[in-house]
Amino acid sequence: MVRKLSISCILLFLVACASKPDTANNPKTEIIERYFIGGFIQVTIEDGILEKITSQASAPVVSDTPSAKSNAAKVAEAKARLQIEKMRETLIEAKEEIQIESTSNELSTEGNPVVASNTAQKIITTITQKINAVQKGIFVVRESFDITTNTVTVTVQSDPKINEMLLKY
Repeated sequence: MVRKLSISCILLFLVACASKPDTANNPKTEIIERYFIGGFIQVTIEDGILEKITSQASAPVVSDTPSAKSNAAKVAEAKARLQIEKMRETLIEAKEEIQIESTSNELSTEGNPVVASNTAQKIITTITQKINAVQKGIFVVRESFDITTNTVTVTVQSDPKINEMLLKY
C-alpha cells in the first residue's frame, strides 16, 4: 500500500512539474478565401506573415482540336494569375464626359421651320481597369480536366520566399 502511494505521489509530482506546451512554437494560421464565378482565391497568413496565395480558375474547352485543352489551360492559368494581381494591385481610372447637343427651331428664308428644337445631354462614363505586373514566384501547382463540364481548371500558387530569391537575381 505504501509502495502504491509513493508511486502515485511520484507520478503526481512528475505531472505537476511537466512543462506547458510552448504556444510560441505553434504558429497561428489564418486562411482567407474568396470564391467567384469560375474559381477562387485563398490567402494563407501565419503569425502575421503572408505565407502563400493560391488562386484557381477554369476555362471551357471550345473545340475538338488536339491543342484545345492546352489552350483552355493557358486561359485558366491567365485568369488565376490575374486574380492574384487584382488582389495585389489594381489601378482603376474613371473619366466622365458630358456632351451637350442642341439645335434650335429656325425659320428658313422661305419662312418654313427647318429643325424642331432638340436639346439632349449625354453623359458618357468610361471606367478602365489596368493591371500591369511581372509575376515572379507564382507557379502552377495543379491542372485538371472535367469531362462532364468540358472545362480545364488550373491552380496557381505564390511563394513569398521564392519571390524574394527571384528578386535578388
